[in-house]
Amino acid sequence: MDRRWGSGILVLALLLGALSLSGCKEGNTASAPEPRPVRVATVALEPADDTVRYPAVIRPRVEADVGFRVGGKVVARFVEVGARVEPGMALAKLDPADIQLQVRATQAQLASAKADAANARSDFDRYAKLKQGEWTTRQEYDRRKTTLDKAEAKVREIEAQLRVLNNSAQYTTLMADAPGVVTAVLVEPGQVVAQGQTALRVAKLDDVEAVANIPEQQVAGLPQRQLAVELWAQPGLHIPASLREISPSADPATRTYQARVTLKDPPATVQLGMTATLIARQERGGMVARLPLSAVTQKDQGTAVWVVTEDRLELRPVAVVAYAGDLAIVTDGLKEGERVVTAGVHKLDPAQKVRVWTEPAR
Repeated sequence: MDRRWGSGILVLALLLGALSLSGCKEGNTASAPEPRPVRVATVALEPADDTVRYPAVIRPRVEADVGFRVGGKVVARFVEVGARVEPGMALAKLDPADIQLQVRATQAQLASAKADAANARSDFDRYAKLKQGEWTTRQEYDRRKTTLDKAEAKVREIEAQLRVLNNSAQYTTLMADAPGVVTAVLVEPGQVVAQGQTALRVAKLDDVEAVANIPEQQVAGLPQRQLAVELWAQPGLHIPASLREISPSADPATRTYQARVTLKDPPATVQLGMTATLIARQERGGMVARLPLSAVTQKDQGTAVWVVTEDRLELRPVAVVAYAGDLAIVTDGLKEGERVVTAGVHKLDPAQKVRVWTEPAR
């Protein structure tokens, strides 16, 4: 019996020792947690220019409604929407028959008036000689002089009418007076149009502008900014621009002010109606870093960010000068290339070990 009890006690002691060693190992594992994964952003310093971007559309500075200076029936149209036009190019034509008839009738009236004026001149010359010899009265001489003046005035009147009709005959052909592009066609052959009725809409290509809507709190500072236009079709190409006008009243629906800026030396690839971005920049000294708002936290009544150095965290005070949308503009406290935690910053502790979290491969 004593021998069996001794063996049992020895086995029990060995079991207790094994359990004790296992508990020690588990305790050591619990005291050394795995590094916490954190999402970070790399600091990139850039010039502290205040840059604002607005959606814009390319528009012509002048888009004119053109029409015939006389009425009549349209017999031909020589251009379509999108056609490029040059000065002196024919755009459309009216039937000139009625005006040509008026020209011939006026020419006949002019010939008759000239004949009457010639007769009046002959009568006046005869009575002028008779007046010199006192063979006629002063009254008859004055009457002949008045008849001559009226006949010559009639000739001048009809000559002016004939010039007007000749001009009207030229106006039956609608001509372009400047380089441009046709943006709308409002007449067709066979249509009868009135004098001055819009026939075509032509956008002149002398000046091309970008039109953007500016929020009311940013209108006052726009004239002091450097402006450029970037086409969505050509990203990275900045075309210098100058502010031409700002609408004096806000749009009743959007409460924004329309700004029109003139493009300086636009490339030939700029087309009317293109979508663009108006870039308004104001230069400032120094360098800044743009960080997500989620990276900013508090330290001693000031702002701070968590900076990752190897596998440790450092809560570093920074100076935030402005907020732009979902970004914080930081001017002091960070260096180029440092990594800043951008998520869960309110739950971090300087004693924690961390590792940079990376997106899992798909």
